[in-house]
Amino acid sequence: MARLLVTVGMGSFPFNRLVAAAAPLCAYHDVFVQTGTSPVTPPCPHAPYVPFAEMRERLAEADIVITHAGRGTIRLVQRLGGVPVVVARRRALGESRSSHQESFLRSAEQTGRLRAVWDVASLPAVVASHGETAARLAASRPLPPVLAPEEMIAALDEIAVRLRGGPLP
Repeated sequence: MARLLVTVGMGSFPFNRLVAAAAPLCAYHDVFVQTGTSPVTPPCPHAPYVPFAEMRERLAEADIVITHAGRGTIRLVQRLGGVPVVVARRRALGESRSSHQESFLRSAEQTGRLRAVWDVASLPAVVASHGETAARLAASRPLPPVLAPEEMIAALDEIAVRLRGGPLP
């Protein structure tokens, strides 16, 4: 039995598809679902939102994090040493105003340290095989180092100069 955290983020659009897909997992795992605005009630512990400190603790304690394709959540899970299972919100299904999550996930799936899920019906199989796959991804796709604040400022200044076409005033 694995500890699973399912999180749909803080957006205003419900992500019913992911919340409903968590239901079968509740029968076999210790699952907590952050449901957001979804009216779907999973058969396991859940809450619409949790404070950031609690969410960070849940992320750190989870064996597997299943999340929407929000870059912040994905990066946090990765920085905590995890390989997130990621389901993109789909514009065509009314889960988002745009297709940015789908575009981001298609790109990140090729080189990123995450598992993309395009069919939520496959979540039980993905969870069952996650240990092996996560270990392989973690070994073959290391994260870039975290920049110190002064390095980040210098990198952003360099980008601004390139975009502007000349030195900063």
